[in-house]
Amino acid sequence: MSAAFDEVILALGDPDTAESGGAHNQKGIEFQKNWAIVKMFALKEESAIDFLFLFEAIQDVAILDSTSDPTRIEVFQIKKKDRMEWTWSALTNLHTPDDPSKKSTGKAKKTKPLDGVADSPLGKLAASLASFKTLEHTGNFISNAGCNLALASGGNVATSLPSALCELPAHFTDLLQAALDTVYKRGGVKADLSKIKLEKVDVPVDDAQTYTIGIVHKYLDRVSPLHAGQARAFVESLLAKLGPLGAKTAKARTIEEMSARHGYSLEQLNAALGDLQRTPDMDFHLKQWLDRLSKERLVFWEISQIRAAAAAILSRKLFGGSLPADDAISACCDEWLAVNKLEPNLMPFFERGTTHLRARFPTAKKAELQAHFLLKAIEQCVDQS
Repeated sequence: MSAAFDEVILALGDPDTAESGGAHNQKGIEFQKNWAIVKMFALKEESAIDFLFLFEAIQDVAILDSTSDPTRIEVFQIKKKDRMEWTWSALTNLHTPDDPSKKSTGKAKKTKPLDGVADSPLGKLAASLASFKTLEHTGNFISNAGCNLALASGGNVATSLPSALCELPAHFTDLLQAALDTVYKRGGVKADLSKIKLEKVDVPVDDAQTYTIGIVHKYLDRVSPLHAGQARAFVESLLAKLGPLGAKTAKARTIEEMSARHGYSLEQLNAALGDLQRTPDMDFHLKQWLDRLSKERLVFWEISQIRAAAAAILSRKLFGGSLPADDAISACCDEWLAVNKLEPNLMPFFERGTTHLRARFPTAKKAELQAHFLLKAIEQCVDQS
């Protein structure tokens, strides 16, 4: 094991830096996972060679630049906020320091203990970064809400690009430096405020998934336009895969355990996109076939029922929750299609196929059988083309 991975495993086992999972409400979890997918595709757009995302292992998310020989780690606190912007107190658990450029009121300001920063978002980030000596490291506080902090150069963090803590006015950085040094663990080394940034992101809390689907659709429309229509299904599948990674509470002791319990890599993302490339856009083709059947006098209410049944079948297949009858019906479709070839007129072919299925599965709903038949027929037709 490399020295870099040694540091990651030690950080995973450190209760001051590691996450244990389950600390967020469902809306917060969805915000984190959708932000992570958006980040993955941003890294792909930047032509990243490799990456490994770790969920609820070292803070909310940590990103290594390699699955085999990492040199850099980015650690993220990812927090949603329903109302108002983040304040200095909420970020640091510290009092607001006096501005030396302003005339003193003569009243003594009530101060807070410096070590209170340890339980704050920025204190937790600093504690995590202190674990790394070999790996180049940065910390990032990410939120849908801005941080209402003035910048030394003018302006405000809430309305600016990502800002490092060292860009705050001196009376803030002096206090924060002293506080973060109390939680920094490397003897004689001070916290580096330039390595911790605050960033507001566009991912909306109340509809994070729709935003993510838009990002993925834009990517697919550029690299694989024929599959752009599958962006929603792809995002739903990816969210389902990421979900369990943040729920593992047992601590990993090896790199393999860490990757299996908490990790999602560029290789896995590319494999999922590769599978997508090989999968026909069933929604697109189903619409075409139903339009054709409509012209051949299939009534509109049957078309609606078939669409609903097909959507349910595809959803079950996507999430690995197929019903016992699904496999049997699909196998029956395959048998019939193997000896009955597609004809110029779709309606007679469709009616014979579904009649065969209704004889074999008399208790199944007609629309369910019709949907199964069309999906299997489309699949075979596309595979042969």
